[in-house]
Amino acid sequence: MRGDLVARALSLIAGGAVDEGGVRSLARRLAVSERHLHRQLVAEVGVGAQMLAISRRARVARMLIESTALPMTDVAFAAGYSSVRQFNDGMRATFGCAPSELRGTRSPDAQMGTGELVLRLRHRTPLPARPLLDWFAARALGGVETVEDGCYVRTMRLPHGCGLVAAELAPVADGQAALAVRFTLADPRDVTAAVQRCRELFDLDADPAAIDDDLGCDPVVGPLVRARPGLRVPGCADGFELAVRAVLGQQVSLAAARTFGTRLVIRFGAPRNDLGNPFPQLTHLFPTPDALAEADLASIGLTKRRAATLRALAKAVCLGELVLDSGADRAECVAALCALTGVGPWTAGYIAMRALRDPDVFLHTDLGLVEAARHHGVDDGPRALQRCAERWRPWRSYAAMHLWASLPPRSRRNSQESTPR
Repeated sequence: MRGDLVARALSLIAGGAVDEGGVRSLARRLAVSERHLHRQLVAEVGVGAQMLAISRRARVARMLIESTALPMTDVAFAAGYSSVRQFNDGMRATFGCAPSELRGTRSPDAQMGTGELVLRLRHRTPLPARPLLDWFAARALGGVETVEDGCYVRTMRLPHGCGLVAAELAPVADGQAALAVRFTLADPRDVTAAVQRCRELFDLDADPAAIDDDLGCDPVVGPLVRARPGLRVPGCADGFELAVRAVLGQQVSLAAARTFGTRLVIRFGAPRNDLGNPFPQLTHLFPTPDALAEADLASIGLTKRRAATLRALAKAVCLGELVLDSGADRAECVAALCALTGVGPWTAGYIAMRALRDPDVFLHTDLGLVEAARHHGVDDGPRALQRCAERWRPWRSYAAMHLWASLPPRSRRNSQESTPR
């Protein structure tokens, strides 16, 4: 939730950054020295990046041992260990027993089969499922994602291959709530990245009690918080995808944005060809920055200006000038986005809210937010709404979600969630 150096480092470590490139690569990604990073992490959480990565590997390994029927060798490499010996030593050091001794607690629904895993991702309660599912359903792109029978399903491009994720909110068990997720992965090493992306998609690391306590006494959003306790800010599976979709959604309806997005997927996305038969209607992966950097986007009906903006966005990501994930520096990222022709404060803020996981974004010029605020007594337009929103820091993103959710269904469907740049 925080955007400082330590929070960004923790987010990247949780996603497997140290396993992929080591502590030096992590420090370089954060634009600090290894020594400074170590000093900050020790001061905040008590240990450095390497120890955090070791702990993460052990937790992931135990989750896979207890939740799946994967062979131990596959578990070792999927969790990020470089050898079976390192895996065995690490598990004994962390849990005081051999990995095989943990398998006796395996869940009865553990899955055998190539690349398929069933996991339960814990989270704090409450977590209202319907607003999240409605949000994703209203924006679902054909070929990439769908919401069916209370389950959100989508394809993902992961570090070592592609994946398919099917997530549904599970009943509370043993006093804890969990998101039940079925992963179909081309490469089991991608389990860490897939889990982290699902946690961000559904905002599973939020602290709803703290957020609701801070917002619940406000005269404008307080009643909305009490009506929908635990409301989350939907994340994204990929920051570049979210940024493209935000640009496509500028000054058009949700229905039009979905149409353009689906055309983009079918025309420029890669076919999903190595995940077997689950959900055959999900046929593609979202296009990569490379695929869009020089693409003829007029072929899907975009204006020249909108097409040029998307190509500029894709080129900036390809060149490393723009990083769009929760480990990015938020101020630098927003500035880089606003420097692109055709990207204004609304679009940059929306990307910060959902891709960078900034909890304190408020889009005061958004048509839907202005309309919702008017219904709740803030009827003097965007500037009055901006002043009012100062009371909602540091949770303005959550206040925005409550206002959007309070719109009548017809207004919600027709809301552009956009404003002239």
